Amino acid sequence: MNNLIINNARIVTPEEVKANGSVLIENGKIVEIASKPFNSGLFGYNSIEANGKYLLPGIIDLHTDAIEVEICPRPAADFPIEVAFRELEKRMCGTGITTVFHSMHLGSREYEKDFRSKYKRPEVFKKVFDACQKHNLLNNKIHLRYEVTGLEEYNFCYELISNGYISFFSFMDHTPTEDLLTEEKLEKFCHRKRISKEQAVKEIHERMERPKITKEQKGDLIHFLKQNHIPIASHDDRTTDVIERNHQMGITIAEFPITIEAAAKAVELKMDTVGGAANVLRGGSNLGNINVQDAISQGLINILCSDYYPPAILQSIFILFQKNILSLPKSANLASLNAAKAAGIDNCKGSIEVGKDADVLLVDYTHSGPILEKSIVGGNISGEYSLKSAKIYEYYN
Repeated sequence: MNNLIINNARIVTPEEVKANGSVLIENGKIVEIASKPFNSGLFGYNSIEANGKYLLPGIIDLHTDAIEVEICPRPAADFPIEVAFRELEKRMCGTGITTVFHSMHLGSREYEKDFRSKYKRPEVFKKVFDACQKHNLLNNKIHLRYEVTGLEEYNFCYELISNGYISFFSFMDHTPTEDLLTEEKLEKFCHRKRISKEQAVKEIHERMERPKITKEQKGDLIHFLKQNHIPIASHDDRTTDVIERNHQMGITIAEFPITIEAAAKAVELKMDTVGGAANVLRGGSNLGNINVQDAISQGLINILCSDYYPPAILQSIFILFQKNILSLPKSANLASLNAAKAAGIDNCKGSIEVGKDADVLLVDYTHSGPILEKSIVGGNISGEYSLKSAKIYEYYN
């Protein structure tokens, strides 16, 4: 059943917070928003008494690497992909994510080396995609992170797109810059990779010399992505020149701009800019890049994603609100409506509005931080749904 009544909530809309609001959900869609309670005894409807708690739109996470780590949490420690997918879903329900774009790498020698997974990339993509199509707790999609030095994988991008696997695409270029060879950064690199300075210098030079796809190849791939209506992002842009070149080629989203100048140029060009919620929660970047809280206060970041820590988004929404950096509606938009617009799904998701999917969160904020009480996806209360409707035996058999 996905008919539901939610009474007496503080409803967070894109523009305001409606006190003592109530929502009527039928067949997983929001059909009415009222300023007085609905009849909670209505036949065929579940009912929730919100008691003044916040009702927020469900979080849309455009970029999270969690699925890769769930499949292989330690080097060479692979788990069944179907199990990893299902267990990750359960935890994401508890963080308020209702639509997730699983970020999956392709063409990265460093990822392959670090994970040492037994799975080949085609198998991982197919099994994750197949899992996305099943009766799930969340709305699951795939975000392809393509490393531009992955020449051998270039044609495979076209195959994945043609097969309908991909809903979001980003161009990655993790080629090191010269400043990585400075003493301080080199020391951090050695510590993170657990290798000697000599090994680090050799690896950095090898990566710097690695060939990349040509501008023509990149342009052809962008054209193909646009033909298939797939949103396209660049990643870790450092300079205004890089932002301008990507924009000229048709890229509309800048993920994790490294400098304030790059973020400002993207905003000037009316590109969406994505920042990591972990950066907000921690109070800064662990790599010495821009402080996302500061960038948001300057109007330079309009979307939050989890990146490497899914619980960070919900926490960050309320941090920005508590610090008076943004109003609660504008803060929530970073993780919902703005993300939905960038992904091209705002016709059905991203806000609490009549006609949209009933992906909503009931949040208690009477404590020092937000406590997620219920995560509702398509009108289904996730906790109840996972117990009553997941049909795990059927899923694995």
